[in-house]
Amino acid sequence: MIIKVLEECENELIKVEEFRTFLRLDSDVFDENLKQFLKAGISEFQTRTNRILIPNIYRIEFYNERVILAPFNTLINANFNADFRTNLNILYCVGSGKMDVKLGYEELPHDIKLWLKNYVLMAFDGASMPKISNALVSRYKVAFF
Repeated sequence: MIIKVLEECENELIKVEEFRTFLRLDSDVFDENLKQFLKAGISEFQTRTNRILIPNIYRIEFYNERVILAPFNTLINANFNADFRTNLNILYCVGSGKMDVKLGYEELPHDIKLWLKNYVLMAFDGASMPKISNALVSRYKVAFF
């Protein structure tokens, strides 16, 4: 499966100012570091849960495979030969094709937001990188059907 961003959303999942407040930083000297730590945290969460956090319009191309995407918002354009269904903001598709979809959270759930803030805090402090708790993973993990 190939996922490409077609149209990027301009709003940030968590604003840098919110990180500065959370970390009790007075200066903007570390803003770029905080953004990089946030990207790493988002990548970690997405990998472990099979969910896309950043709200964008994506082009999905798949060839004789199973596709599971969450949180699914809108199907914009589709050209595929596949079984297709949705359930609880999750898109399930088996087959081949191409589609443009809007995925991601407009507003992050509070537990994901808090985990990302703690991830950035741990990375900023130079401590070991935090693990995602099993409870959080099991709550948001999208399993194969």
